[in-house]
Amino acid sequence: MEEHTEHQAGGEVRENAPVIFRTLIENKLIEGSVRGDTGSQKAFYAQFASKILGLCCRYSSSEKDSLSMCVFVFRELFKEMKHIPKDYELQKWVTNRTIWGAIKYLHQDKHTFFIAKTTRYEENKPSYPEIDESALTIESRRAIYLAALQSLTPSYRILYNLTYIDEIPQKEILNELQMAAETYKAELEQARYQFKKQLNVTNYEYKRARGEN
Repeated sequence: MEEHTEHQAGGEVRENAPVIFRTLIENKLIEGSVRGDTGSQKAFYAQFASKILGLCCRYSSSEKDSLSMCVFVFRELFKEMKHIPKDYELQKWVTNRTIWGAIKYLHQDKHTFFIAKTTRYEENKPSYPEIDESALTIESRRAIYLAALQSLTPSYRILYNLTYIDEIPQKEILNELQMAAETYKAELEQARYQFKKQLNVTNYEYKRARGEN
């Protein structure tokens, strides 16, 4: 558990005061969920469903797939919950394990995961105008970015999410994916390139669907 300097009333300083990472309610929620208590698991679901589904949307290829992924992730979380360190923040743990649970889900579908590293749009397709991000609303930006992410192959989508959005340390990525550093750098560069290209495609299609082109 981390420690810090605590300033008390009257200016007195107390060194090495423990930082509280979890509330009593969260600890009871974990304990109940580990025991298989339905009420605790429902309460855990209600607290984290929105966050977990949002993460799954970024790692999946469609809304339908994100729902299946979300169910899988919750099952994984309930199985792993008994291993949460006592001094670990619950929110941080849920985020981290959801990310790796989503990737585990993708790895289960070998046909989908190991497809050739091209997007749904072939190389011989026409080029699209560069996206003007200054013209985007918050809503349109969210829709366009999500569509671009979902159009990437799983391997590129995973690397882009892990590195640029979730900011997972490179050491953790290499360890979890069992990937060499040189391979990671080369694949990440391609993921970044493909994502940038797909932004132009999805922006064009988003505007066309609304009659703006």
